[in-house]
Amino acid sequence: MSRPHSPPPRAGIDVTGLPPLEMRIEHDPERAVVHLAGEIDQDNAAHLRSALDRALNRRPSGLHLDAAGVSFCDSAGLHALLRVRDHAQHAGVALTLTPSRQLKRLLQITGTAVLFRTDGAPADTLPPVGTAARPRRTG
Repeated sequence: MSRPHSPPPRAGIDVTGLPPLEMRIEHDPERAVVHLAGEIDQDNAAHLRSALDRALNRRPSGLHLDAAGVSFCDSAGLHALLRVRDHAQHAGVALTLTPSRQLKRLLQITGTAVLFRTDGAPADTLPPVGTAARPRRTG
């Protein structure tokens, strides 16, 4: 009688001890501020999107995502942020973002940085990825 073989251990990254996504939402009469820290990935992107959608459903005039504490964001996290941006745009809510260095780089690499208003610049005035802002010609 032969014993069933167990599969060999899978190679991969040990995810124990990695920081989960921490989220704190503050509401005032004018806007909602969402503080994000940790990792945005496939395991928590749906939860993030749901929480941000609930914040938008309160109809604030503005929604600010303080993502300065985000240490990692995968494609599922990026998709969640893009969906929330679309929801905010359709609801007429001004969305601003303070990205971490890592998140800013992801937005630049994927060409989506121009879709978010950051550092006080409207999304449609940000230069395309890989180009420097050029002074406008006059006259």
